[in-house]
Amino acid sequence: MKTSTQLTNSGSRGQAWVIGQFVLLGCIVVSGLFDPWHQPRGITSHIGGICMIIVGICCVAVAFRHLGNNLTAYPKPLDDGQLVTTGIYAIVRHPIYTGLLSACIGVAIISQSTICGACVVALMWLLNQKANREEVFLCARFAEYPSYRTHTRKFVPFIW
Repeated sequence: MKTSTQLTNSGSRGQAWVIGQFVLLGCIVVSGLFDPWHQPRGITSHIGGICMIIVGICCVAVAFRHLGNNLTAYPKPLDDGQLVTTGIYAIVRHPIYTGLLSACIGVAIISQSTICGACVVALMWLLNQKANREEVFLCARFAEYPSYRTHTRKFVPFIW
């Protein structure tokens, strides 16, 4: 397994982070649907999980819309990209990651799968590390980013 430093230096745009993200997302979906050791599911977990998934999907969709042509899966911003700090980006700095985590937590809640839950924790770690790397690029590229970062939370408004 690669260390955080190796992942940071892998590829000029951060390809290893993107690959790791999609591998974990795939593991979450597969383990959420097919884990033979899952716990019994109740209506409460289904409703709560579905709400988390819906919130997550909406968050990602709104973030995609606000980013527009600035959207990239890589931590390194596009060469001709602009810094977006309005809309959902005025609430959290990484709303796409927030939405992905919300949806994945919803899958884990519905499935009650230990494997799925472990994959969600791994995804949370990976997205936090990827966001940290992304912020190094953003601080170097946009003079106003450090100020924006001081008054806008990373993933969860008012908390984290």
